[in-house]
Amino acid sequence: MRKHGAFIGWPMRDSKRRRFSMPNEIWEHKLRPIEFVIFSYLCHYQSHDLPDQITLQMITNGVHSTVSTVKKYIASLISKGLITSEWSLASSLQRSSYKNFFTLPNEIFLLNLPPSAFMVYAYLLLIEDRKTHTCHPSYNTIASDTGLSKNTALKNICTLLEAGLITVEPSNYYDKSGMKWKGNNLYTILPICSAVNIFHRRQLQKLEIDVAKSHLAAQTAV
Repeated sequence: MRKHGAFIGWPMRDSKRRRFSMPNEIWEHKLRPIEFVIFSYLCHYQSHDLPDQITLQMITNGVHSTVSTVKKYIASLISKGLITSEWSLASSLQRSSYKNFFTLPNEIFLLNLPPSAFMVYAYLLLIEDRKTHTCHPSYNTIASDTGLSKNTALKNICTLLEAGLITVEPSNYYDKSGMKWKGNNLYTILPICSAVNIFHRRQLQKLEIDVAKSHLAAQTAV
């Protein structure tokens, strides 16, 4: 796994207005990854009191999915009592009712992460040290708490690393007899702006490649 070093001179953690709240208790429901992303989008929407009425197309675009998939899992969220038939959060999950919560950056929806990678990222934010923005869960712990397989957890850590959302460092520890053992990885959650910049840069590169291919195809046709 390729590892990135932490950035020097970190900007401050995103302000509250650029983040939205998620109730810690949502993990107790063991949601499927896409179900979790849809619920997160609804939390994002309601957290900022956006003026327009939310629509199915808005949710579909926001979570980068299909209308049929969004319909299916909205129905599932309603059946589980997490949202109402009007797609508002259940009263017990309103911000004023949160006893414990964590936050996600608004920009996370721009990155078009696979749902399982989105879920792992949210989990790391749940358990991070709020001062150092670090955590060190094992792959087994990530898998168990998110409901994913260990291999899927490992794959999604790689996805988050490549996206510029986290850094990963190996760690070691010594037992009482002085034996050295390999510990869990240390994860550092980076400011979201770094991942957004990487995403936009890759999108621009893809566009340039597509344009070059189009020009080449046109020349070949002539």
